[in-house]
Amino acid sequence: MTIRELVRILDGEVVSAEDKLDQVVDDFAATDLLSDVLAVGKENFALLTGLTNAQILRTAQVTNARCVVIVRNKQPQPEAVDVARRSGIPLILSPFNMYEACARLGSFVEKHDGRVPQAPDPSDP
Repeated sequence: MTIRELVRILDGEVVSAEDKLDQVVDDFAATDLLSDVLAVGKENFALLTGLTNAQILRTAQVTNARCVVIVRNKQPQPEAVDVARRSGIPLILSPFNMYEACARLGSFVEKHDGRVPQAPDPSDP
């Protein structure tokens, strides 16, 4: 799925890196613990969290998260927005709680045979 599709599924508001919405997300992870993010062991994933500080964006950079979704209508701290913009990581705000956001993404994945659907390669005729 693309970040654009993820934004649609989560009724998201894009705060930064609007130019990267067509990037592909291979998986997603949800946590409010930075140590859990470091242990995810995935790349190109969407990170769902309730954390609003700059550290979550720095952690996303280190772990190769494709984007960060802040759930529960929480507003990011100004420094977090600044880090997201400087690093080019899409920062997305969602009104749903963590459970509902994961359920929506899980439902989307189930409709695609248990896989996170890949966007078609525009260079493939």
